[in-house]
Amino acid sequence: MKRILFLCKQAAKFSLRCIFSGINGGESCVVCGKNSFLYPVCKNCLKTKFFINTGDLYGGRCKTCGKLLLGTNESCSNCRENHILKNTDSMLPLFPYRLWNKELMFLWKTQEVRVLSNLFAKILNQVLKAMEAEFIIPVPPRKGKIQKKGWDQIDELCNLLEFRYGYKILRILERKTSEQQKKLDREGRLQQIGRAYSCVSEAETARILKPYGSTYPQSVVLLDDVCTTGSTIESCAKVLKEVGIKKVNAVSLFIVD
Repeated sequence: MKRILFLCKQAAKFSLRCIFSGINGGESCVVCGKNSFLYPVCKNCLKTKFFINTGDLYGGRCKTCGKLLLGTNESCSNCRENHILKNTDSMLPLFPYRLWNKELMFLWKTQEVRVLSNLFAKILNQVLKAMEAEFIIPVPPRKGKIQKKGWDQIDELCNLLEFRYGYKILRILERKTSEQQKKLDREGRLQQIGRAYSCVSEAETARILKPYGSTYPQSVVLLDDVCTTGSTIESCAKVLKEVGIKKVNAVSLFIVD
């Protein structure tokens, strides 16, 4: 029932978006400026600027943080100097957080152009299928965000991944602090490792896991929108390893490089 209700709402929103886009002459592509009708990215730029080689997801990337490498080293200079992702088995950021990607993130997260959730979910599905992912654990929002704003971009993304693409979403993490990560400097973010996140109560965890068995899965994919220092991913991975999950692979839409 929840799935049907969510998909009906999505269909209604999509129809309204099409109508208003038609009335207003459509969207402008944030990359090339051409008319793109529904999404703020045209089909051509989507194919060229947002292409992901699912046959070699980790090729040419830092083996630790997943950043694209320019040289022949296996790790980027940041990871060689300061290895943060100790509990994270792999990290795969899809796109660099600059130029049009920053604008898309602003439109999605701040301007609430929620049609982008559908676009990002479609891209993520390609990647998650290539990873043979089954269980997805979202990085939770700060306390009170959904009640205050009415939605959270990662939560909506996970609803799409669950109800449209069939992934198992385990919302077993909670955020213990309400301070926005973007207001912290690098040192402040790193100090949050091991402190900012925890698992939900045992009763709530049992309720979430019940449809899939009574124990934690052996392998999960941790999902976030933007990776800045890696502290959020590492904080969550540390908690997940402590409760017995053997393998934590992380995916983010963007990475600050």
